[in-house]
Amino acid sequence: MAQPTAPAPSHLIFVALLLLLWHGVLGADYVIERFALGEPGWPALMSALPLDALWMRVVWALGVWLGVAAALFLALKDDASVLLFFAAAAANVALAVGLILNAPPVLLLPLPLPALLGLLVVVPLMGWLYARTLNRAGVLH
Repeated sequence: MAQPTAPAPSHLIFVALLLLLWHGVLGADYVIERFALGEPGWPALMSALPLDALWMRVVWALGVWLGVAAALFLALKDDASVLLFFAAAAANVALAVGLILNAPPVLLLPLPLPALLGLLVVVPLMGWLYARTLNRAGVLH
């Protein structure tokens, strides 16, 4: 039997859609680059990062797709989003550490590398904090 939940705040769908948009763009970038669907000169993030080692490509994929799943589950008001956002943040932290230790001194990125890595870590981390707060308030089921 389903437990009754607290009413959802009005900002839940807005935050969930913003997180879904962010992770959806990363997911689209992953699919376009992984399967070579983009035009030459496409402003892709995945191809601009030095993902030389297999483990870096694996944690990039984990960070992207766990974030997409977490945002989708948050939009559905499911408490699985808490764990998924945490796992996506952990994968992005591992990616950030690997890129900081192995990145060449000059990367041609649209943003400086620390700002980009900060966004990749902070967005799912803020999603995790938001989902955890809603879960503790009894909004997520």
